[in-house]
Amino acid sequence: EVEIGIPWIPLVQLDGAAPDTSEKDKRLSKNAKKKMKKKEKKRNNNNANGADMNGADDEDEGNDLDVNIEYVADAMIDPSDPLYSDWLKIFEHFQKPPPEPTNDGKNVDTTIMDEVSAVAAAVKKKTDVKKEVEKDSDEEEEKESKLSRKKYKQMNRLSIAELKQLVKRPDVVEVWDVTAQDPRLLVYLKSYRNTVAVPRHWCNKRKYLQGKRGIEKSPFQLPAFIEATGIAKLRQAYVDKQNEQTAKQRGRAAARPKMSKMDIDYQVLHDAFFKFQTKPRMTLHGDLYYEGKEFEVKMKEKRPGTLSDDLKAALGMPADGPPVPPPWLINMQRYGPPPSYPNLKIPGLNAPIPAGASFGYHPGGWGKPPVDEFGRPIYGDVFGTAEGARGGDDDPVEKKWWGEIVEEE
Repeated sequence: EVEIGIPWIPLVQLDGAAPDTSEKDKRLSKNAKKKMKKKEKKRNNNNANGADMNGADDEDEGNDLDVNIEYVADAMIDPSDPLYSDWLKIFEHFQKPPPEPTNDGKNVDTTIMDEVSAVAAAVKKKTDVKKEVEKDSDEEEEKESKLSRKKYKQMNRLSIAELKQLVKRPDVVEVWDVTAQDPRLLVYLKSYRNTVAVPRHWCNKRKYLQGKRGIEKSPFQLPAFIEATGIAKLRQAYVDKQNEQTAKQRGRAAARPKMSKMDIDYQVLHDAFFKFQTKPRMTLHGDLYYEGKEFEVKMKEKRPGTLSDDLKAALGMPADGPPVPPPWLINMQRYGPPPSYPNLKIPGLNAPIPAGASFGYHPGGWGKPPVDEFGRPIYGDVFGTAEGARGGDDDPVEKKWWGEIVEEE
């Protein structure tokens, strides 16, 4: 047997306030207070041990008893209620399922039960898959609906190849043109006649003309028509004379300057400005300056297909001896003429080779003429056998005004 101790609880007065024990505590000595605390601690330990023992006894008794508890639903629903059938279905989910009937010698067809369970499992699997597919589609729709405006623009943006196919002038299309609000209109405006392009330094991160720092600036040169008057020599002679003067002479000249020191013929200057003056070189319409433009090679004097002597020497094409083909002729015979110059005549490709040259792949040979399976030239008269090349008698060309009124006889 275990004695259960009752912890000491202060008495409550009728008005709800605890009794005043301050006077009693004052009467007790220190040793008495310590003894009271020890007794209280011992009493609490006994209470805890007793509660544990009682709990263990209750568990043992519960294990010994084999009780079958049956839950009976209370008739909380009125059968006359119109929602009685719905409530009944809900409460059936919380009822204990009826025990399965045992096989008392009766033969049960297990194959039918297996087929039914298999069909039910297949139907359940199909519905689960359908639900997953619907869930995935809903998630994708939500993701698409949550796309930001920037990502939506990037998805609907044209590629550079598609934009070049849609416009008439694909040569003016640049990389950043596809990011415009209306790329087709932008390319149309860029390809319009007399359109001035935006300066190319708009996309540079560094400041304009920052790359020209440190480059020595060339001194100013007089125009040719002023230089012809000889005024530059007179000024240089006057500057040299001033440099030879002493400090005393310079001070005297500053205090009392002399006029007409340079002997200038003003008639020569008049003729230079009013007779021989030439217009300065001006930029064309839309020809904007950009950094490094003065260092570029002027290509206006160059013509496609014309090789200078310096270029021939650099390519290893000697001027003396039999003519030597350019190194790119073999690739042109294989892949065709350059599409940017459809009317360019290239010897060995669409024009006859020069006199003294021969076809072949030997050193100095002009390759193989491009012909089809019937031996006919593909790109032009490479053999020089056309009637125009032979200079044959052609029919006279009738030259008349189009739409000329025929006189009546």
